[in-house]
Parts: sequence; structure tokens; C-alpha cells
Amino acid sequence: MGLFGGFCGWVKGKAVNAVHKVKKSFYTAKEKVTNTWNGFTGKDKFQEAEKLYENITKRYNERRNRFDDDVDTITNQIEERVKKINNYKSKIKTELFVEMATNLEKIKDIKISKDFSIEEYKAEATKFDSVKTKSQVYKIDFNKHKFKTTAQAICTLGFYTRKKAKETLDAVKEEEKKIDTEVAKMNAEIAKLAAIEASLKNVEFYFESLINVYEQLLVRLDNSVHSLYLRCIQFAHKLVHSEMSLRRLPVIQQKEVEAIITSSKILKAMTDAQILSLEETSSVNVYQKNMKEQHDQIISTYNAA
Repeated sequence: MGLFGGFCGWVKGKAVNAVHKVKKSFYTAKEKVTNTWNGFTGKDKFQEAEKLYENITKRYNERRNRFDDDVDTITNQIEERVKKINNYKSKIKTELFVEMATNLEKIKDIKISKDFSIEEYKAEATKFDSVKTKSQVYKIDFNKHKFKTTAQAICTLGFYTRKKAKETLDAVKEEEKKIDTEVAKMNAEIAKLAAIEASLKNVEFYFESLINVYEQLLVRLDNSVHSLYLRCIQFAHKLVHSEMSLRRLPVIQQKEVEAIITSSKILKAMTDAQILSLEETSSVNVYQKNMKEQHDQIISTYNAA
């Protein structure tokens, strides 16, 4: 039994190996036949086109989804910046300037216009070409029309199907180039919106910081006017408007009053200035640059007072 069992096991092992070799040879032969057939019909080119089409469709859809999300996020940020800038302009014109004028009118007449421009941002939807459908791109479809393409390959000795497969691959490659262009447009649009938002963020900061500075100047102005009022009381039984002159203030307080007058003129110019086009990066950049220059002028005036 031992020898017989060993012999049977040996025979079985040989048989299993033989079966594996037969199967391997079969699949190898089948693969070669398939490759030969695909090359004959042009299906190999079609499969390459199919894979490329799936890749560019996935890439475009993913980028478009991210683009839409980015646009919504940055547009909301821009609208919030614009809202704050307009609120700062309103506060300067209707509160701070009124307080300044009320005090300065005790010294001399100053008329303050309450008209001021506001910014408005209108997001414009950028148009993009999407990926064409397979029916628009494919000149032949081996997966959708298996019997038809097989018959065409046999009847034309593969010339027709190979030609159409190559045309399909070329069409998909052209579609890939178009998608590359559209993705580049999306990237450029996001960069443009980000640049606009960054510039408006700076402008928002300029107004916010200048309001803080101007409020300090208003406190100084109020103190100066009060001091001037007390001086006039000392020199006259009856308060006369002509006696409320800057000449009666100490030099330091005169400089402070002059500083707020100078700052008011610059700040008024800032609040009156309006961006030519909030949708154009160059226009926003020029506006932001001008705002920075005027911001620095006020800070310099404040520090010198």
C-alpha cells in the first residue's frame, strides 16, 4: 500500500501540473488571440480612448465641484468685506464727521456732506465647457455595439473599425486638451477672486484702524474745544463766537486740531473713493494701493500731532 499509495500520489501530482500547464497555455493562447483580434479591429485603440475619457471626465467633475465650492466660499468672504467697508464708510460720514463738525463749528463754520458712495459686488458666473458625451466624441463604440462592430471588422478586414477607433482616440485626446484649458480657467478665476478678497481685506483693515485713530483725535478735539471755551470765559463776560480762535490754544493743541482737519480731508477722500469695478483685479488693486497711501498719511499726521 505504501509503494502503491506513493505512486498514485506521484501520478496525481503530475496530472495536476499537466492540467495547470494546459490551462495556462489556453489562457495565454486566448490572450494572444484576443490581442490579435483587438489589434485587427482597432479595439485596442478604442480601449485606450475609453480609459482616457473616463480619466478626464473624473478629473473635470472633481475640479468643477471644488471650483463651485471655492467660488461660493470666496464670494461670501468678498461680500462680507464689502459690507464691512460700507458700514465703516457710513459710520465715518454719519457719526464721526458729524461729531467733528459739531466741535469745529464752534471755532469756524465747516459744512460736511453726508453723501457718500458705497461699494457693491456682483458675482459674475464664469462659463465653462463641460466634457462632451460619449455619443458626441466616440466615432465607434465596441462596448455598445458589439455585433455591429464585429460585422464591420470582418466585412472591411478591420480597415473601417481601425480607422474609426483611431478617430475616437484622437477625438478624446482633443477633449483632454479642452478640459486642460477649462481647468486652467477655473484655477485662474479662483486666483482672481482670492486676490480681490485679499485686497478688500486690506482696505477693511485700513478703515477699521483709521476709525480707531480718528476717534482718538475726536477726543483730543473735544478737549481742545472745551479748553478754548474755558479760556474765552476767563477773558469775556459774554461768550463771543469770534473769541473762539485757534490762536488762544497752546501750540500742541493747535497741532491736534490741525491734525484732525487734515485727517478729515483725507478720510473724506477715502470714503468718497469708489472702486471702478469690484469684479476686476486691477481695479481693486489700484483702489487698495490708494487706500494704503491715504491710510499712511493719516497715521503720519496722527503721530506728528
